[in-house]
Amino acid sequence: MSLKLDIQKKPNTTDSRQIKRPEDIYNLEEVQEIKDAIQEHFLFIGLDRGNHIRKISLMGIGTSAGIYIDSKQLIRNAIINAFDKVVFVHNHPSNSLEPSYEDKHLTDITGKLMEVFNIELVDHLIVTEDNFASMKQLGVINRNYSNENLKFMNNAFLIEENNNLKQELETLKNNGIEEGEDEDEEEEF
Repeated sequence: MSLKLDIQKKPNTTDSRQIKRPEDIYNLEEVQEIKDAIQEHFLFIGLDRGNHIRKISLMGIGTSAGIYIDSKQLIRNAIINAFDKVVFVHNHPSNSLEPSYEDKHLTDITGKLMEVFNIELVDHLIVTEDNFASMKQLGVINRNYSNENLKFMNNAFLIEENNNLKQELETLKNNGIEEGEDEDEEEEF
């Protein structure tokens, strides 16, 4: 018998760094490299279940005034690499630690979409030349974020789940288990 298994390739098996708090993220060499940049840089940090770093990717470089990051690319990166958790980091060349509307929106919408795939968005750090701000510690990550697109998607998932449950019920009925029957009753011979 020959089995074909999907093997999870770890991008960097020698990386033993672990993220326990925002300071650990800020002190990463890769984060230190972007903090002084004159253009915005966006880093994506993929973690395993124990918060060990599996991969750090530069997802984009913008201008001194902003950066455009597509949620699809962030989600794709997380899924393709089978990350359990992720952290976002980007610099503000203006040296402002205040999250912009765009920063909050990207974090909230991407975090909610990643939940669908059981991927946790742990934090989003904004770094400057001298300091950093954790959006999680600031309390600006909205774990209950919703918009019309997310509501539509949630409704679609509910309809799909409802249809699956109806199909399971029909299968049980066809196998002789009727509604209201006690499945634990044993037949007497």
